[in-house]
Amino acid sequence: YTPEYASGFSIKGADGYESSIITVTNPWQGADSITTQLFIARGGESAPEGFTGQVLEGDASRIVAMSSTHIAMLDAVGEAGRVVGVSGIDYISNPVISANRDSIGDVGYEGNINYELLISLDPDLVLLYGVNGASSMEGKLNELGIPFMYVGDYLEESPLGKAEWMVALSEVVGKRNAGEQVFAGIPVRYNDLKKRVADT
Repeated sequence: YTPEYASGFSIKGADGYESSIITVTNPWQGADSITTQLFIARGGESAPEGFTGQVLEGDASRIVAMSSTHIAMLDAVGEAGRVVGVSGIDYISNPVISANRDSIGDVGYEGNINYELLISLDPDLVLLYGVNGASSMEGKLNELGIPFMYVGDYLEESPLGKAEWMVALSEVVGKRNAGEQVFAGIPVRYNDLKKRVADT
């Protein structure tokens, strides 16, 4: 999948294989030629030889989302129920999170993460973002063997570029068709609205 509006990610698969690789480019402000990769291993397949990125075994069913935008994107494809951990639960207004507040862990904020709680949530994947550099969580997550993926939606220059990241998140949960379908309607509505505003 080559995004039409987003510049920060791409999704590649190979004919005859179920697995895919999500490549994220320059995932924080000031990043220059930095690429991170997540291999989603499906159907018993292994990462390519020499692959040095993160490896997720199968679709992520337990996700820790470090930003509320990650939750919104998962919610858009009906998968917010996979979120088991968040950062700053009191600032999240998502109805799925609110309804399951007692079973969702608040792992805290970067620089003050409750790693014991994070481990107890048994996540398949942590969705990270970097502000002016790599997340301070990277080293510890590598040490714990918990895969992560950067989501650089906020760095996109257009609203449609930001929204298209939902396709990357839908791939992580094995629902890319749904993600592409939901996203397909957004530029249509956005451009229609833009045109109506321009006319007035």
